Amino acid sequence: MRSFPQSTLLLLIPGVALAQAPAPAGPKDTIRNGGFERTLQSPNLWSGVDKDGFLAGFRGYLPVLNESGNVAETPMPVGVSVGDLNGDGLPDILSSDPLGYVRIYFNSGSKEQPKFTAGELTLPWLASGEGEPPWRPPELGGVNEVSGWNQKWSKRRLGVRAALADLGGGKRDLVAGNYFGDIFVVRNAGSAQAPQFPQPQPLAKALVPTMKDPVRRWGNVFAPLMHDWDGDGKPDLLVGEGSYSANSIHLFLNQGSAASPVFNEEKRMPLALGEGREQLTPALAEVNGDGQPDLLVADRRGRVTAYLRPSGWKWGDSIAPSGYLAKNGGLTPDDAQAFVLGSGIHTIATGDLNGDGLFDLVVGKSNGRLAWAVNGGTAESPKFGALTDLAGDKPAPASWQLPSQWDVDTGITRGNFLAYATAVNAQDDATAQPVEGTRALKFGYARSPNKSVPAPSLVLPGTRDFDRRGERDNTDPLFRASSEQRGTGAPSNFFVLRQPVQLEIGKTYALSFQAKGGKVANAGFTLGWRGFKQLGEDRLVRGERGAVRRERNAISDSEQQSADFRPGANWSPVSKTYKIEFKKERDLNKEKLTSEGILEISFELAAPDGFLYLDDLKLVPQG
Repeated sequence: MRSFPQSTLLLLIPGVALAQAPAPAGPKDTIRNGGFERTLQSPNLWSGVDKDGFLAGFRGYLPVLNESGNVAETPMPVGVSVGDLNGDGLPDILSSDPLGYVRIYFNSGSKEQPKFTAGELTLPWLASGEGEPPWRPPELGGVNEVSGWNQKWSKRRLGVRAALADLGGGKRDLVAGNYFGDIFVVRNAGSAQAPQFPQPQPLAKALVPTMKDPVRRWGNVFAPLMHDWDGDGKPDLLVGEGSYSANSIHLFLNQGSAASPVFNEEKRMPLALGEGREQLTPALAEVNGDGQPDLLVADRRGRVTAYLRPSGWKWGDSIAPSGYLAKNGGLTPDDAQAFVLGSGIHTIATGDLNGDGLFDLVVGKSNGRLAWAVNGGTAESPKFGALTDLAGDKPAPASWQLPSQWDVDTGITRGNFLAYATAVNAQDDATAQPVEGTRALKFGYARSPNKSVPAPSLVLPGTRDFDRRGERDNTDPLFRASSEQRGTGAPSNFFVLRQPVQLEIGKTYALSFQAKGGKVANAGFTLGWRGFKQLGEDRLVRGERGAVRRERNAISDSEQQSADFRPGANWSPVSKTYKIEFKKERDLNKEKLTSEGILEISFELAAPDGFLYLDDLKLVPQG
């Protein structure tokens, strides 16, 4: 699959294809690949299994401090947790990918041989930016007072890492952290045999405050774990965080009850010092066989450090590292002798997957896959074999066929469960019946893989200032770099198809395409263009107290025109003509210039059976 360029918060996801370098257009048609004949593959990960048959979630990059001390786009791992979620006595896996999607992999094997066929999608989706204050990460100076940062960090609640928790009632509940530095607790509204995690309405209802001032954050990239560390019968909160070059596992003592935990900064302390290790993720296991749960911590270099719990621990006592899990068994202080999960940031969980009474490691990798390492040691000296990717049943289809030359956003970064876009032919879809060539582009919703958990249904509204056509400001958001950025603030079920085009000022163009669909709302298309001409050298203008500003000696303008369309059950033509000219800077109309343009089609689909087909897009100069 083609590698994607990275924006501030790049997300490598099915359903978002970035435009490739322009190919030579025909002598007339300005649109490239308007019949969607040329495609590129993007994996179908809705069932939690990739095209090669391995358990996997969506991949994502987020800006974090790297080992050189610089903020850089870094691949985020899938979060993992292990526990019996359906009461059959077998350990299941709960995963949470960086885009916020939570899946349950129910174990259909035996006590001695686990088997995971597919991941069942479940709520909650906790990556919404609902109700966020202006903010920037702690490593970049804390509170954000510059409005431009709001746009740059618009997806700061991504990077979700969820874990199972026990808040009483005999059911498995859920605790999650994210890139923003939030902690959420979601109670299981189902049973020990059939879990149900509802979507918090509003999202803040599930937020568990861990700081006095929600604007000024003490950390981010949170990996939480709940455990009664001080033995008072109430689950406490352990948090691994990734914002600093030498972060720690922080302990919050529960100031509330088991059912309604309360955490605050007065009862926060660094339980396990990172000592230079970064991107820490905690897990619990009895490492030395003394019956006390010890702390295991994975770091960005793939090592796992053990912190053996000392006897007589009391509040204020930090735990020193006891050594790395060693590749030859036991613990070692030698980095070269450490058991290594692999390169990149990992998350870990523990559980006995093969029924031998020893804890195994379940690992979330930054390539999106889930893996495990079998413990072949003893209760007093664990020893792990090679990390092995967990296998499942291949999805059908294994991949979507995204159209090359087009940007496509299916709302996956906004919680649009099961949404897809794919170029189909008669063999793929007998109802497509393309009007031109062999393919048509179809948008819709995939069939849910769920068998035990109710299929998730979620429609999140757009922000109040979201403009479906981008008409409030012709250069922002319509002329942003990608459709995924264009969808920031949109409803979750908002789809965008767009392509940059080159237009000649003064000419008239005829746009036409074919469409058909069902349960489509707010369907429209927009053509935007802008022009620029340098009139001479820019001037430097001096102001008071030595201030200098640059005064541009140029003219520029932008225009756009939108229209609606209403697709029916059969193919029907849509058309509009455009005169490429400017209203404000009319002098640009006299120039024989090539104008930068954007063609965009956007719409909303009703889940689970809304769909839209498009074909034969053309933008042809007239005369």
